[in-house]
Amino acid sequence: MTAPRISARSLLRETFATTGPLYAPLLIINSPSLIFAALNSLGKLGSAGVAFNIIYWFVALPLLSGAMIFYTYRSLTKNNVTVGQAFNQANRRLLPLIGVYIMCFLLVFAGCIALIIPGLYVSYRLIFSLYATVIDNSSVSDSLSSSWELTKGRWWLVFRSYFLILFVVFVPILLIVLLISSTGNLLASKLVANVLGFLAGLLMNVYLVLLYLRLRASAATIQ
Repeated sequence: MTAPRISARSLLRETFATTGPLYAPLLIINSPSLIFAALNSLGKLGSAGVAFNIIYWFVALPLLSGAMIFYTYRSLTKNNVTVGQAFNQANRRLLPLIGVYIMCFLLVFAGCIALIIPGLYVSYRLIFSLYATVIDNSSVSDSLSSSWELTKGRWWLVFRSYFLILFVVFVPILLIVLLISSTGNLLASKLVANVLGFLAGLLMNVYLVLLYLRLRASAATIQ
């Protein structure tokens, strides 16, 4: 049976059509990221900045990402959960989430050391690893292999889909930040960049969950 065609532009339209009801809960879930970015921009972390960055990137970020993915996935599949339940699921899966996050980082880093192209290839093949961890309760190795298998033969689709959402949401942000920077107010430009980047990240989260759902449906059709 032929797999259904996945259109990046259709996914983009669907993202804008479905994100509205999810936006407020996702803002709540990911609000620590905005607070952390603001404190970093204002230089409020001081000498503890290095430690806070390590904790954020390798502990808090996997937790927050897991909670957002789980909340969005359950909402889009009509199995709604609360923000608290999403956090509970991500917290239960925290160690595997951290393990997957670190493994993806190391594998992509190794690919980038070899050459930039292998690094990009690996990053897009492993992009859905966290999804299997928090949605399917998969182990670290199973999560990595699940994403690798899901994107088999679909690397170019994932790449151009990701590029499209990046272009749509971040080019306007870049123009706004450059406009503010031209006034000489660098602090304001950093704060605006953090806030707009934070808001755009929530949109990207919905877009990637939709892409994940389409890839899973396509894989099921082929099987």
